[in-house]
Amino acid sequence: MKFHDAHCHISRKSFLKEFDISPSMEVWRKMGLEYVIGVSTKLSDSKKIVEMQRSYKEIIPGIGIHPWSAKKPLTEEIKSQFVNLTKLCEVIVIGEIGLDHHFIKKEERYPHQVDTFKFFLELAEKNKYPVNIHLKGAEKEGAEILGSYKFSSNNVLIHWYSGPEEVFRKFLDRGYFFSINPSILSGSPHIQILKEAPYERILTESDGDVNYNINSKKIIGSPGIIPETLKKISIIKKETVEEVAFQLQANLRKYVNKLQR
Repeated sequence: MKFHDAHCHISRKSFLKEFDISPSMEVWRKMGLEYVIGVSTKLSDSKKIVEMQRSYKEIIPGIGIHPWSAKKPLTEEIKSQFVNLTKLCEVIVIGEIGLDHHFIKKEERYPHQVDTFKFFLELAEKNKYPVNIHLKGAEKEGAEILGSYKFSSNNVLIHWYSGPEEVFRKFLDRGYFFSINPSILSGSPHIQILKEAPYERILTESDGDVNYNINSKKIIGSPGIIPETLKKISIIKKETVEEVAFQLQANLRKYVNKLQR
């Protein structure tokens, strides 16, 4: 049974402190890991994930600046470095990018979030790259900005959605993908997204190295927890685990369409 992790901070120092990547990757391969999208939060992460991809064929590099890291205007030099990174990879995702007004309370940083978000959306739109989106406390603003760009619905993934239902419905109507994470194993409200999102529009993610509390145990997010997540999805969607895994792998290839080649 093959599976994927569509959103994991696999290049971050905190993740690499928890997981010795070479033996961990070997374990995940044996479990059935086919692809992991290594999302980034800043330029150094982005450079690292591009470098890691050369050693691990399972890694799909995700480059970008997380809204938490969008603290000041992007310089032309930084923009240029990101453009150059895209030239080093045959397959690439733009992310994790977006807006956050929930955890970031300093309103003076919001214009920098918007400008950074727009830069990466323009880069993705121009080159038809998939985007991996974080929206928290700014879902309406993010939906409006996303709607102003010409993306195939297959190229937009909304990561761990937890915002207003009206925006969720808008994203459903646009045909975006939604990534489902291990929080559903502990009865999280995120399970409602799984219940309502069409089977053909979901992917799986660990959001590693986020900590989950599952059955009173602390579990660190990694590709290794995806098989258990698939089992829960199979129960909710009333399909076998094998059917779920097969469908979600097909969904991933729609999202990152260069994998089809």
